[in-house]
Amino acid sequence: MNGVWAMKNLLLFLGSCAVVSGFAWYFWRLGQSALTAWIALLSLLANLFVLKQIELFGFNATASDIFSVGNLLALNLLQEKYGRQATQHAIWASLSCLLFFVIISQIHLLYEPSLHDQSQTAYQLLLTASPRTMLASLVTFLIVDQFDSRAYRTFRQRLPNISMIWISGATMCLSQLLDTVLFSLLGLYGIVGALIEIILISCLIKLITIANIMPWSYISQRIFKKHAV
Repeated sequence: MNGVWAMKNLLLFLGSCAVVSGFAWYFWRLGQSALTAWIALLSLLANLFVLKQIELFGFNATASDIFSVGNLLALNLLQEKYGRQATQHAIWASLSCLLFFVIISQIHLLYEPSLHDQSQTAYQLLLTASPRTMLASLVTFLIVDQFDSRAYRTFRQRLPNISMIWISGATMCLSQLLDTVLFSLLGLYGIVGALIEIILISCLIKLITIANIMPWSYISQRIFKKHAV
């Protein structure tokens, strides 16, 4: 990849961090139901955009890491303001949306396209996934979100004077490490080579993503917290 393309990807990545962070706090301002819907939407986007491979910081990465990290940020915001029960509700609502998406997308592919249709091939490329991959994604999502919820509550109770942004950053790091290892073992083991290298690079990209979200989250907090409902 030449320097221009590399810079373009970097700028898009930084912009995505800003947008995801800003909208997380915006939906936090709108209330519990809006933030829950945002969490479900990010879960769907993370699973849909994972197929696109990009080069970032000289490494091969997926275009969906920002949505996985954003999902955990929103989950922590929800727990901070509305408590654990609201967080559990959001996790199960998001899982239900993911399950619905998996089922309905496979039904969608079964429709016979008309002679005038030009989209079937694209839909097949995007929506056709192995049962193992789909199951690995659903299981990983549930385990990681539950882990993040418990980790955030534990850290918050033991470190009440620390800003929630720093607590959230710490739990997101741990959760994304778990996410990478768990999905790689469940969905990729035995299929791809150099699995350890894939895990290490993926973890590095996610940690960089979290590091870039933190300042944007701080700025968004300053903007929206003054106008919270």
